[in-house]
Amino acid sequence: MTTAWTIAVAAVTAVVTATATGLTVTPRLDARKKRIGDAHAARDAFNTHLTTVLMASARLRNFQLPSADDPACTSVVRERLTTERERWLQEIDEATQWRSDHVAMFAGGWPHQGAD
Repeated sequence: MTTAWTIAVAAVTAVVTATATGLTVTPRLDARKKRIGDAHAARDAFNTHLTTVLMASARLRNFQLPSADDPACTSVVRERLTTERERWLQEIDEATQWRSDHVAMFAGGWPHQGAD
């Protein structure tokens, strides 16, 4: 009878512990997991927009339109190049606007320098 009693107590204890954990700890862990996942997704979005600004700025800095009297550059090519530069500027504007609109998601996670 002692062995059966020990097994029964162990089984009841395991069930009670699993139920209590499932009702109290698991929901908190799931909520924490979601917050961490959301934070990583937000950081990835921020980095994507930051990279867009950096790359478009580098392209604009490194690429100059050919001069107007360049015989190798036709008016069609000049128009296409001008349109492409305008698209890069638009990318910078959109990515910068997104970062400004969503700064509250990131500002709390940045290290602050105190006044000396």
